[in-house]
Amino acid sequence: MAGSEKPGKRSHSDDTENKFQEESPPAADPRSRDHLSSDEPSTAHDSSELEQLMQRAEATMTLAAAWSENFTRLVQLEFQRTLSAGKRIVLFLLVLFFLAISLLVSLCAGLGLLGYYLSQSVVIGFGIFVLSQILIVVGLLLSVNSLRKMLRFEESKKQAKEALDDVTALFKQTD
Repeated sequence: MAGSEKPGKRSHSDDTENKFQEESPPAADPRSRDHLSSDEPSTAHDSSELEQLMQRAEATMTLAAAWSENFTRLVQLEFQRTLSAGKRIVLFLLVLFFLAISLLVSLCAGLGLLGYYLSQSVVIGFGIFVLSQILIVVGLLLSVNSLRKMLRFEESKKQAKEALDDVTALFKQTD
């Protein structure tokens, strides 16, 4: 160990030389020398690349075909599940429909029974029962009439009429 140098330290000149050697590119790329000196023609190299490309394309097509087959099967299974659930929903709604009807009739009968209990008259009880059913039917008919107004496509008709008027006016101007 000489004077100022310590065992763990390098000198500044050593660092600069190492940096220059790391940064400087080699005089000639060994791959390019091997490529030029090889006896194989470049077409063999190109054909092997083409063959690899074809193999990749075949693998990709096989993968895509398998994926599309699996996807089609998945859609079929989900469609079958949807149909099964749809059938059950229709069945439950049908049962619910009849339960709703019987609930309305029961409510009307309860009102009629309450009217009979309060008035001690069968005629008044029966009248309340029938009147409550008539009120439900009238309420439903009024709701249907208000909903029927929404089925007329009034805004679409207005837009179509305006467009037709604009086209007609355009043709009249050119005459």
